[in-house]
Amino acid sequence: MTDLIALARSPRLGVAAVLARGTLLAAAGLVLLSTAIALVEAARFADAVPVDSVVFGEGRSAAITALINTLGRDAAALVVYLFQQAYGWLILATGLTPLFIWILGSTAVQAAARLGGVRAPFVPMLVLFGYATALTRIPADVFGLVLPRSGLAQLVGTATLLWLAFIVFRAIEAHYGMLGGRAITTLVVAAVFFYLVPLALIVLAAVAIIIAAIVLDYAH
Repeated sequence: MTDLIALARSPRLGVAAVLARGTLLAAAGLVLLSTAIALVEAARFADAVPVDSVVFGEGRSAAITALINTLGRDAAALVVYLFQQAYGWLILATGLTPLFIWILGSTAVQAAARLGGVRAPFVPMLVLFGYATALTRIPADVFGLVLPRSGLAQLVGTATLLWLAFIVFRAIEAHYGMLGGRAITTLVVAAVFFYLVPLALIVLAAVAIIIAAIVLDYAH
């Protein structure tokens, strides 16, 4: 707990403390706690914003309206149906965000460092990400629970994301010995090639599935 407090007070000193004394068991416990809170927040959101209100309610997303105008009602109805079926899984994935950040984030940074020609043990970075994930995600999700759908909660969520990125930047400097520009490059490579590219591929796959479903429906 003292290492977590040190990380909250000073990313530079706290990163050094967690890398030196942090344990995998403590990191796993912190991530499980963070995930539990995130799941509660996701469940609250699902209860407050059911899928029908997203698609058919007065506050319907502008994206849904644009989709109907672009595809026409028949094709849009099929897309909306697919979204309705996937809504529960999207909510679950949102609740598991801390776990994804812990596992995917640490492995992405480790892989990016290796691409940069630096080899270092993986476990310390895994431990660091566990502490950092809890430190940044728990406040964001607690604000989401206390002040749902408020501008302040969104501001806190954005601030904690930037805070996480800064902690990881310091961790790259300390653990891999990459300073300044090299640390920033490693962080960007990790974010782009191991987060954004897979996300883009998932989105493209979803679009392809939707197009195929529309074509097959018209074929019948």
